Amino acid sequence: DLGAEALLLLELNSQTMVYAKNIDTRREPASLTKVMTCLLALEHGNLTDSITVSQNSLDDLDPAGSSSGLMAGEVFTLEQLLYCLLVVSANEVSNILAEAVSGSVTAFVALMNQRAQELGCENTHFVNTSGLPDNEHYTTAWDIYLFTREAMKYDEFMTIVNTKAYDVPATNKSEARELHS
Repeated sequence: DLGAEALLLLELNSQTMVYAKNIDTRREPASLTKVMTCLLALEHGNLTDSITVSQNSLDDLDPAGSSSGLMAGEVFTLEQLLYCLLVVSANEVSNILAEAVSGSVTAFVALMNQRAQELGCENTHFVNTSGLPDNEHYTTAWDIYLFTREAMKYDEFMTIVNTKAYDVPATNKSEARELHS
């Protein structure tokens, strides 16, 4: 028996379930939420899109949470932001992407829930873009598989999640910086 509280092991080519434990039990997804955030950014944007960091996207962030240190007014491409999102699990980038895709975090969270339902997620409900704890923010191992499987269809997603370090180029407000997984 493996020590995980919930676990799903699949053979990806055939989608054959090899091992399952509590795959329909609701749990906090934590930063795995960012897989859905990334998926929606890929579905609704282009990697070369320019996105400006708003002060609103940086407000009310937990100072102890993970961050890539972005500043209001900095301009990045969508691709650069996705690296920040997934390499260091940057919470502020989740909000930046939400505003870029949907105009607001609230509208983006609604889109996250809609997309989860479209993918067949029956036990998932998002209330934020980053995975910060909330009793109403939950998913299951099975539902994580469903939205991760969709994200894995994007070569860019696979490249980014397999990246251990990324150099963010200098911006209009910052020197270049290196991010580490």
